[in-house]
Amino acid sequence: MFEIASEWKLRVSQQRSASVDEDRIQIPLLAIEPDIVFTSNIIGIYVTSPSAPSNWYAAGELFQAYLVGFGSAGYAQGELIKIILNRYHIHRFTTFPSIPGESKYLLSFTPKPYLKDISLSVWEYVGENQGTTLESLEASVKATHQRVISEGAAIKALIKKLHDN
Repeated sequence: MFEIASEWKLRVSQQRSASVDEDRIQIPLLAIEPDIVFTSNIIGIYVTSPSAPSNWYAAGELFQAYLVGFGSAGYAQGELIKIILNRYHIHRFTTFPSIPGESKYLLSFTPKPYLKDISLSVWEYVGENQGTTLESLEASVKATHQRVISEGAAIKALIKKLHDN
């Protein structure tokens, strides 16, 4: 399902480098908040830091943000994903239902403050199979239940017919 390259669309590719103040103290990298609306509940993420030692593990946190009609911020945090340096991640958001055409969200990546540079890539899965949802499971259970009832009725009718003969 995920191995088909044409079913992934690169949506974010950004690099940042930290600066230093007049006292030569590193100023932490700001969050990367691309103005890109995502609709798929499945994304791929890759973060690297060329200057980070090979034994460093944590890259930062990726937040999912939904536009909300309450409060003053306008956006509310959906899910939080802890990202590991130099490792590809596939993540399926499950906190909110995936409603085709209506599940719109933004992303915000907050790098660890000790990183001097960062490269963030985010792909959106655009393939047909978006994974199992509660709604699709319920529909499948209903269809199976209905099929069992109709097959049971057919078996009952066949047994009655055999007993009548």
